[in-house]
Amino acid sequence: MNAARRASRRGVVTASLTALCLWSLAPTAAAVVDDGPPEEPEGGISGSDIRGSVRVFDGDAVRTFSTEDHVHSLGDRVESSGGETTISLSSDLLFAENSWELPTSAPDQIAELVQDVPDGSTVAVTGHTDSQQPIGQDFDNDELSENRAEAVAEVLSRERSDLNLEISGVGDSEPAATGSEDDPQTHAANRRVEVVYSE
Repeated sequence: MNAARRASRRGVVTASLTALCLWSLAPTAAAVVDDGPPEEPEGGISGSDIRGSVRVFDGDAVRTFSTEDHVHSLGDRVESSGGETTISLSSDLLFAENSWELPTSAPDQIAELVQDVPDGSTVAVTGHTDSQQPIGQDFDNDELSENRAEAVAEVLSRERSDLNLEISGVGDSEPAATGSEDDPQTHAANRRVEVVYSE
């Protein structure tokens, strides 16, 4: 494409942009009409036009983050009462929806939470769900809660082989929150795995 044609195209683009800016500032009630894509420029689009419109990024400048490898908190709440300690782990942070597969970074976080459990303690690991049954799955909340408890217990067993683990899933039968059924926070509070041990 010669210099005169490029200059002419720049002039057309500049004039078009100026007209567009003035049109957007002027009050109007006219409807915007979409006539489809703009016409191809005279002479077509060259390979150099296409290459010039593509920006290439250095691969080292692009970072990808995956939640599979970056669990920094389990939403854990630790409460002690009557000689028992309860660690409540948020299922929303531990598991994908309708899943009991732990992300690769979760075991380290779980192991840290039970460092203070006395040697040889009996530890109850109980899975809980909200009241909404899984849709389109071949399992119910009871099975989901038990499988999640087993996933956490498997990590505890590897990290603390001295512990005596009691594993169960109770579905939605023991809610932590009894607020409105329409409130997402109520459901989120009830989706949990509890680790309970005597002090």
